[in-house]
Amino acid sequence: MALKPQRALLALAGLYVLYLAGGLVLASQAVIDRVYFFPGYSIKRPMPDESGFSPDGPVVQNLSGGVALSRRIVPGNLGSVVRIDTLRSASDSLTCFVQETGLAFRFPRHAFPAAEPAEYPAPARMLVVSDIEGNFKGLQQLLQGAGVVDAQARWRFGAGHLVFVGDMFDRGLQVTECLWLLYKLEHEAAQAGGKVHFILGNHEVMNLTGHYKYLRRKYRHNADSLGLDYARWYAPDTELGRWLRSKNVVERIGPTLFVHGGLSPEVAALRLPLVQLNALTRRSLDASQHAAPRPAEQLVRNPKLSPDWYRGIAQEEAPAAHVAAVLRQYGATRMVIAHTPVEEITPLYNGQVVAIDLPHQEHTKQGFGQALWVEGGRFSVVDNLGRKQAL
Repeated sequence: MALKPQRALLALAGLYVLYLAGGLVLASQAVIDRVYFFPGYSIKRPMPDESGFSPDGPVVQNLSGGVALSRRIVPGNLGSVVRIDTLRSASDSLTCFVQETGLAFRFPRHAFPAAEPAEYPAPARMLVVSDIEGNFKGLQQLLQGAGVVDAQARWRFGAGHLVFVGDMFDRGLQVTECLWLLYKLEHEAAQAGGKVHFILGNHEVMNLTGHYKYLRRKYRHNADSLGLDYARWYAPDTELGRWLRSKNVVERIGPTLFVHGGLSPEVAALRLPLVQLNALTRRSLDASQHAAPRPAEQLVRNPKLSPDWYRGIAQEEAPAAHVAAVLRQYGATRMVIAHTPVEEITPLYNGQVVAIDLPHQEHTKQGFGQALWVEGGRFSVVDNLGRKQAL
């Protein structure tokens, strides 16, 4: 005798709960790395953190008159050592060493606007990547494979644009090095007529606002050794802190809108031009947590609704009409989002949205990291070997 529809649904729900519970147990025992709770979406297994004192930096604090203090942890004859240098001129170069790869790169501090423009014309070529999470090796492989940099991590993309759609912080162990690489490439790209875009993700916002839930032990140990509390590493008086505060949470490049999480109906209902929406978010980074925020500020701080956290579009919970309205509102025809993991770069809403948050650390170990490639207005996928496939 056939089950009634209600009983069938309950039975399916029970099986799903058993599957999810069993998967979580297996993940906790390190039998599997992730549990899929929805097709294409998964929960990652927490990894034990045995990281500690190791090469890092520089952490650069700007003083006055162009003078700055650089703190680094560098390899020494008997292990890693702390080095503190005074930079007397804005033209003094910085050096960043990447322990995992052995690469060391030098670069100058450079000028940048207090706030990046929110809209740009479409370039001939773009490489779009997100959620690197401190994985320098994976980032370098992707950039080199796509022809954005050479083997020494120098810009080779001409007038092309590199778009990073958030989440360079947390989980990985080369966060500082990844940030300095994009900082360096930004300067080199500008000299070649190109551009590096850095869209703030929720992990950037967390680290700029004192929320360190996912911070690795390495950074706490290194902060102690450098004599500078981690909460000061990205303060407004530091070079990277000032640089990150110049970045946007939403940008339109040609017909494409780039945002880490997505634009919720509540945020879209504010009807704010992109410049104002970015300014509102930028102001919230250093707003007092004890001050009563205005209604609009509450939205950009709300993890469920803010542009850096909202998942409704990635999970296709938002109505298609909302997506179309957002695109229309900002003069775009498509949107690129990150934040919510997918197993492969995935078109949503009949191609109006493309989700690009790939598990780069796992993929890079297997040799097939991927990113979004845009050329002549067409989307394709490129891997770390430079192989392209139409999306």
